[in-house]
Amino acid sequence: MLFEIGQQLDQNIFPLVGNGGIVMPSEAAIPLITLGEENDHAKQPRQNRSKTRPRTRASRRKGETREQRATSAASSIICTSLQDKYIEELDAVSEAYPGTQVWQQQKGMWLLCQSALLPNIMHNATFLCAIPFDPTIRIRSWGFWNGRAWIGPRHTNMPDGSICAFEPSDGTWMPTDSIIKLLDIYTLWGVRHLYLVTFNRWPGAQVAHYAYERLTELKEDELCGCGSLKKRYGECCRPKDLKRNRIADAVKFISLGGASRKPPEAVIRFISERDNPPSIIDL
Repeated sequence: MLFEIGQQLDQNIFPLVGNGGIVMPSEAAIPLITLGEENDHAKQPRQNRSKTRPRTRASRRKGETREQRATSAASSIICTSLQDKYIEELDAVSEAYPGTQVWQQQKGMWLLCQSALLPNIMHNATFLCAIPFDPTIRIRSWGFWNGRAWIGPRHTNMPDGSICAFEPSDGTWMPTDSIIKLLDIYTLWGVRHLYLVTFNRWPGAQVAHYAYERLTELKEDELCGCGSLKKRYGECCRPKDLKRNRIADAVKFISLGGASRKPPEAVIRFISERDNPPSIIDL
């Protein structure tokens, strides 16, 4: 099943995400790219490029009505505060991701939830999400295998190792969108990492902004880090990357924290102790 999901992602066909973060292959007969690519946040259906770099599109979950899910249209009349919006969604979040734990703070809230990823496997992904109520502050989240080992460093942000699952400029997910949609995107990111661990390659389109990152992390048979939906890295950007000043590229990448990505100590401590989460604003 994981292999089939990876094959579909390589064709830009996105799997289905069900309750509990269980991912299943899509029944779509044609790649989504043939339906037209949308970069306009207002258009539907939306298919955008992700910030963590993988292209992601959260699918509607089975058995869910449109009323159950907060849509951009419903939330574009931004309520007096994001706090009210997010808190109102918590019941739906708990139904979509059973067992989700919530810690509320004055300026934000923490969510700890689990995605099964695939049916009946030992691996699952735990996501710790710091969700500020201020829309100018970015949501940051971290993924852990079975709630313990950090998932990374592929497609994580520098330098704090937070999940990089879409490009913010593409409007894949906005603060006015639903939390469930965000968790679905993280779930697909987790499945891609499971595919990487299992088959030693990243499935589907991805974005890697730095030449040194592409050379050290991307496999030649993966879709290129320039976001190409057809060309493999080995036949696309790799020849150009090899001709660059690799020492200068490495120094730049390291100076940005790319070589030492890892979650902050406060996050590691909380995952270990499950006591009081750190202040979102301080973090």
